[in-house]
Amino acid sequence: MAKSFIYDSIGFSEATTEDGGFVAGEFNSDISPVTNHNRANDMSIGSIVTNYNSSGADTIRFSTSSSQSANVIALYFTAIETDDLTLYGHATDNTIMTTSVLAMTTFSAGWNVFTISGTYKYWFLRAMTGNISNLAEVIIGTKYDFDVNFDLNNKIGEEFGTDVMTSYGGQEYANKRHEPKTTWNWNWSNISSSMKTSLEGVRDSVQDYKKFIYSEDGTTGPFHYVRMTGLDFTEVAYQRYSTSISLREQLQ
Repeated sequence: MAKSFIYDSIGFSEATTEDGGFVAGEFNSDISPVTNHNRANDMSIGSIVTNYNSSGADTIRFSTSSSQSANVIALYFTAIETDDLTLYGHATDNTIMTTSVLAMTTFSAGWNVFTISGTYKYWFLRAMTGNISNLAEVIIGTKYDFDVNFDLNNKIGEEFGTDVMTSYGGQEYANKRHEPKTTWNWNWSNISSSMKTSLEGVRDSVQDYKKFIYSEDGTTGPFHYVRMTGLDFTEVAYQRYSTSISLREQLQ
């Protein structure tokens, strides 16, 4: 399978979140059971949404700035989750939840990626069964499968979070601040103008601050939570381009 980027192309991380309940086909914000709902799109997998269960048809509403198309949803769970969620969407009405985009059941620990289709401004994530206790992050946006793989001689490395200090006597002391972060450095020496446009879409959406997912096979992972730098383009022939990218793994 092709390698992929899964990224926020609709301003989902900037979306306003609000908790509420599902009542007679509508989102009701007067029912406010969910706590820490803002953690669902805060670009961190280090903390979870809490008090999120089906007894009150608990729902989180994400309000983006405009109605935009998306083809993927990715959810990060800190542990296995056996209860169910359903994603709804609406282009103009911020309460109507009659359009079911996707029903999702049983999630593994880590990233869970699903194909969706729809153009909406308002996205609703409803707890359907049990208590959703392990949800840390949601990304709705675009899954881009690489048109061609990057060149050979690509580099994979580790960035160690260790401070090494040397005493006056020459003895070294090490302080490990965090686990290693994997890094990737790739080059594409000859790509089409259409692939350039696709990569520009990734670059312009995430820039150098938004976290996104690099998938090694595009379907089942491994999935890596990363930030990027690069994607400047050089025209090497008529409508043919070269570029490079650097990725750095994010621990949270």
